[in-house]
Amino acid sequence: MQINICKVNIMKILLISNMYPSAKDKTYGTFVKMFKEGIERNTNDILFDCCFIRGRSNNFMVKVYKYFVFYSVIVYKVLFTKYDFIYNHQITHSAPVLRICRYLRKFKLVMNIHGSDVVTIDKTSKLLLGIASPLLIDSILIVVPSEYFKNIVLDKILGVSPNQLFVSASGGVCKEVFTCKKNHWVVTNTIVYVSRIDAGKGWDVLLDAVSELKSRKEIKEKRILFVGYGVQTELLKKRIQELGLLEFCDYLGPKTHQELSELYNQADVMIFPTMLYESLGLVGLEAMACGCPVIGSNIGCLPEYIKDETTGFLFESGNSHELANRIVDYYNLSDNQKDIMRMQAIKMAGKYDSDEISQRLVNKFKDIPFNI
Repeated sequence: MQINICKVNIMKILLISNMYPSAKDKTYGTFVKMFKEGIERNTNDILFDCCFIRGRSNNFMVKVYKYFVFYSVIVYKVLFTKYDFIYNHQITHSAPVLRICRYLRKFKLVMNIHGSDVVTIDKTSKLLLGIASPLLIDSILIVVPSEYFKNIVLDKILGVSPNQLFVSASGGVCKEVFTCKKNHWVVTNTIVYVSRIDAGKGWDVLLDAVSELKSRKEIKEKRILFVGYGVQTELLKKRIQELGLLEFCDYLGPKTHQELSELYNQADVMIFPTMLYESLGLVGLEAMACGCPVIGSNIGCLPEYIKDETTGFLFESGNSHELANRIVDYYNLSDNQKDIMRMQAIKMAGKYDSDEISQRLVNKFKDIPFNI
């Protein structure tokens, strides 16, 4: 009797990122974790070897040590281990050491670009992007999170071909975590902000909007919950006090995905007041998946999924007066109109389902030629 043995070809990938959650810092680089888990959930023939910086640190010497180890491990793995290709998240921070490795050994490189990689805001970022650009031009595949950002990359990185680019929405929305748990909706007078507490993210714009609504006596009984972490956390707390908004605003700190899902399910609406050209803004889609409409800035990729007066509202980036008016507009909707908006938000988020996003990326991996 003849037995046919089907040999499964395992694709081995070195996954590099300077951001990944740790046991103590569960919210750091969660998009990379979601990406990895999404791929592993949708195929059995891809094996990741990982090189991460886990968790963040405010101590300069600790950061130096972490990056020294990070770079050393990259060099060792890239030069002395065989992979089908190298997959690099957050391209700029690992670019210098990958450039060195490129001189010493040929390897296939896939680069996953995020907004902060290309839409630079300081001299260091611009320098690192300059170092990363030759790697991008030579990459066999460049993964970008949206059609909007695809055009940004083509405009800013001369020498990159449209054929190199593949749109994949940062791991997508995990429906097992972010799902609507409400059988019916009731107004809770709860508003959530979920983002970094950093310059350009618009937390200050939201505070100014709340302050205006207070002066207009249109914020009665509302609670605005700020969720996230950043270098301006203490400034946020100070501004809440200075504006006399302790009655309305609470800072909750960073939250896990499961905790965020619970918050979105309890909230009436999420505010996404960024002033940056977001490449996707996955938090907005995660809120929508829980039946929480989004009031967001009309900037970057946000208008791709925040459809004005359909899945939420758009306002001019940085315009706190217009944001205040959009908050009032939402609460002035009838119960039926709110229900329709929530259902449309859930429907839009469904287009970014993580399993579908991951499976398309897996299929793209398998299209990469073995020999180059």
